Amino acid sequence: MKTCTLGVALDFTRLLHWEDGGSVPDAILFLISQQYLSARRQRMLSDGLAAAVSLPSRLIRLEGVGAHLGETLDAMRDDGFTDILVQPLGLPFSESLTAWVPGVLAHWLSVQALDKGLVLRFASDPSGDSDVVASLAAQTMANALLAEPVDPARASLGKPGWQDPPAFDHHILVCTGPRCHFRGARSLRTALAEELARQNLASRCLVAQTGCLYPCNQGPMLALYPAGEWYQLIEEEHVARFVTEVIGQGASLPEFIIHRVQRPEGVAQRPEGVVQRPEARAPHLEANSTFQSGD
Repeated sequence: MKTCTLGVALDFTRLLHWEDGGSVPDAILFLISQQYLSARRQRMLSDGLAAAVSLPSRLIRLEGVGAHLGETLDAMRDDGFTDILVQPLGLPFSESLTAWVPGVLAHWLSVQALDKGLVLRFASDPSGDSDVVASLAAQTMANALLAEPVDPARASLGKPGWQDPPAFDHHILVCTGPRCHFRGARSLRTALAEELARQNLASRCLVAQTGCLYPCNQGPMLALYPAGEWYQLIEEEHVARFVTEVIGQGASLPEFIIHRVQRPEGVAQRPEGVVQRPEARAPHLEANSTFQSGD
């Protein structure tokens, strides 16, 4: 039995039923779903899992700006792995994602060369195993004596600087939920930040990374306010045009719009001018800054 750095003893051999004589995969890909997670904590989890299993393993987060599921499978294929176990981890793992991931895995397999003999296996969520839950409960009890009492003198509901939003002209919401992440949201977020900085327009924009914005089949996408326009931007040249023409010139790009907020009759569909005067912009809204609500 191996023990990972989470302090939970997990017998992965038993969980994956390798004792029944079935073939053992040659690598494991762990999936986690967490909108707000530091790179340091993700590395700690990845290292702990790698130490807990006897097979080569990788861990990816289905949201954010890291490599997406398809890119990671491509890399594992290129490294010579042909039988990959895809293992979701969560307490519990999202039921919605549990239903979605098998279709994505099947899609990835369908575009591979048939003669490669690639096999993907999608495992169940270990949190559904009673022994895993019992191990977590036991670890909780073991940690109880080490837990520090909460000091009411340190009461706080947020940082002092979070009282009011910074000044901006455009609020850009970039969807980095799992489905848009798979379709290239990471590249969109990076390209947008670079292009805004290159054209010296970053100070006019408050860019926020969000969870799912709903029209998942049209990702990668962003929503622009107060214009109320939602754009699908697939290529870097699309992002460049968006920054130049929409942000810089106040125009619109109908060919990339996938949704437009309908305003009441008599209200302009696209307000003219900017929301706030340039001199009113907050000096702390720096280029390439990203606000993540709830972070």
